[in-house]
Amino acid sequence: MTRKPLLRIALTALLLMTTSVAANDSYQTHCAHCHGASGQGNDALGAPNLTQLSAAYIQRQLEGFWAGWRKSEDSYTQTMIAAIASLDAPVLASATSAIDAFPAINRTAGAIQAGNTARGKDLYNAYCSACHGTTGIGNDALGAPNLLGLSQNYLSRQYLHFAEGRRGGHPDDRYGQQMARLAKALRDPQLIDDVSTYVASLAE
Repeated sequence: MTRKPLLRIALTALLLMTTSVAANDSYQTHCAHCHGASGQGNDALGAPNLTQLSAAYIQRQLEGFWAGWRKSEDSYTQTMIAAIASLDAPVLASATSAIDAFPAINRTAGAIQAGNTARGKDLYNAYCSACHGTTGIGNDALGAPNLLGLSQNYLSRQYLHFAEGRRGGHPDDRYGQQMARLAKALRDPQLIDDVSTYVASLAE
């Protein structure tokens, strides 16, 4: 069995056994420096708000960083890979458990909106709502994350990574491949900013 499914099995089992105190200790030690003590993120560091992302989605992305199929996107990705490279499955599971228990925060710390919200709404409904829902809450069954609470900068950056082939190209990234195909439908950076500005406004 390869490293990837072994990590997934270990994370799933350990998530069920982690105590809240130990989980929070793991998160505060290994994650809070960038993502904040309450998971609120930090736009200046490229660290997304984690509080409205599902445990399944976070687990899958940690697996990608750890196993190597999320590795070539940008400097923020490289920072994340370096941060978890020495961590084992129990620590990752513990931190994920802590994140899952955080209250939802509606806005990433330091976030700035830069696009046309009205135009973004029309584009979102045309291109994004089928998977992510009309209110942006996502759909775990489709591998589509909850977008609420994520900043305009983060959303635009990730969309461009998909559209440009920097994310979602690895064969082990099933849902990332799906998004990479769909992202090619919208390539204009200004229109992408409009959509991400609209999405960032949904949780406010």
